[in-house]
Amino acid sequence: MQQVTDATHTPATPAAESSVRRTVFLCIVIIIVALIGVFASRFCVSPRGAVSPALLASTQPALAIAAVLVAMIVALLIALTLAKPINAVVSLFALGCAFAAYAMQTGTISDFVFLGANMKLAAAETIVWGVFIMLAAIITFRVGGALVDVPAHDRDGTFIGEIFHKRAIMSLLAGLAAIPVLIFTLVGASKGQAIGACAIAGVITAVIGRMIAPRAQPIVLFAMPALVIGVAQLVLAFTGAAVSPDIAFVNGTLSPIRVPMPMDIAAGSLLGVAIGLGWTKGLVKHEPSSMQD
Repeated sequence: MQQVTDATHTPATPAAESSVRRTVFLCIVIIIVALIGVFASRFCVSPRGAVSPALLASTQPALAIAAVLVAMIVALLIALTLAKPINAVVSLFALGCAFAAYAMQTGTISDFVFLGANMKLAAAETIVWGVFIMLAAIITFRVGGALVDVPAHDRDGTFIGEIFHKRAIMSLLAGLAAIPVLIFTLVGASKGQAIGACAIAGVITAVIGRMIAPRAQPIVLFAMPALVIGVAQLVLAFTGAAVSPDIAFVNGTLSPIRVPMPMDIAAGSLLGVAIGLGWTKGLVKHEPSSMQD
């Protein structure tokens, strides 16, 4: 009887216990960084009294920029605690949750255009957040190390060499897919629509990037949707039609590319690329390095 009892109460394996601990730790980190994002939104107030859709459109831009930048740096440092025990992609996903939590508190394109804010400044802000994401990804991969499911091009190569490997650079072209994806998926002006469409653009970017270079560490790839969309917004701001953005919004002729706000794009870029990389693990084949790569 004792043997039967022992058999039915087999203790959990160390691997299973470790997996549970990592999952719990991940949830705790996501909750903490999300709360940081929500708290930071209190410092970015628009002239209407709500949370401003863009930092540069707030009543006190310097305070808003300083508060949100500090908050996201703190969120990055907390998310980095996931880089080693899990991996860099999960760490950047957690950082994306901080951006998403902040973005959900902010105004939409309707608030932005009726404030009479400058679309050029919004585009520039998007590009700056893209650069922030790129630096955050470099730091995170430096701390967490290479993804175990992506064999290095050169086992004896340097970290910088992996970033600037020709195949890794070619994979960045996948970011161009963010524009058509955004155009076809963004059908409304709500906050959920904006973040969701940008996340889908990030997923497609990750899938195409992994297909182009399955053996390249996707470090800079995380920033590509934000950078590409930001540049497209800047081009439209300078070359767009003579109709003002508020009139175009009311008439329903405002380009979908201009609908997402900077933090919507940053959140979607981080979350989407992280999800896409998770979905494309099967594309990577552990084969010996060749001179052609």
